[in-house]
Amino acid sequence: MHLLLIRHAQSANNALVTETAENPEGYLSMRVADPSITALGVEQAEALGAWIGGVDPRPTRLYCSPMRRTIETAAPIAEALDLPLVVEDFLYERSGPTDWNGHGFSAVPGTPRSELAAITGRVRFPETVTERGWYFQDVETTRQAAARAARIRDWVLEAHDPDDVVAIVAHGAIGALLLSAILAPQRQESLGGYAAGTEPWWFNLANTSTSMIEMGPAGATEVHWINRVDHLVVAGLVTGASAHATGNPGTR
Repeated sequence: MHLLLIRHAQSANNALVTETAENPEGYLSMRVADPSITALGVEQAEALGAWIGGVDPRPTRLYCSPMRRTIETAAPIAEALDLPLVVEDFLYERSGPTDWNGHGFSAVPGTPRSELAAITGRVRFPETVTERGWYFQDVETTRQAAARAARIRDWVLEAHDPDDVVAIVAHGAIGALLLSAILAPQRQESLGGYAAGTEPWWFNLANTSTSMIEMGPAGATEVHWINRVDHLVVAGLVTGASAHATGNPGTR
């Protein structure tokens, strides 16, 4: 079974991290809980869609999180591969959708289903994504996120056939934790004990980067590539403010 892990295109919050590098408080006051991708992000997503049809092995299943930026990124992929885009509510970015209240981050429900559905006609939602949103928990802790990454790994293996090629459009931090859960599960468990941004080791994934991992029986694992961005290099579209470096929930 193959997993093709894809980080979303540049989001408005990603761009804001760079723009406010010398003014972190400015970032906090201007960020949004569920940003769209930028104009540059649209170009990145289109470049990814143009490239992905030639990937070998070719994806047979396509998933994304219920966050706006992953659906926007995955739309050109779904068209290129002629696949439905299936939203799974457990693929969200570490911490969940959050707002800054002036003192800390608080969880918010996320974008209504109808707004997300308007992005592409190929998207398919679980019942948990509603007009009221889809996230009704507290702000996720780093330990909870690390445990969720392990559950995502198990779902990839258990819910798919050995011949499936599973493409997931997700996020920088949960994507890094998922790679850790696959490649170094014993070390991955320890990452939940660190505050976001202070982890001693990490996978720094660029916007629309792809990583291909082959998983077989008895834990056999083969890395085909990690953080591949050749679809962006020629066009000069490479970006990727590190989710690890910023440490702020919702920046990814």
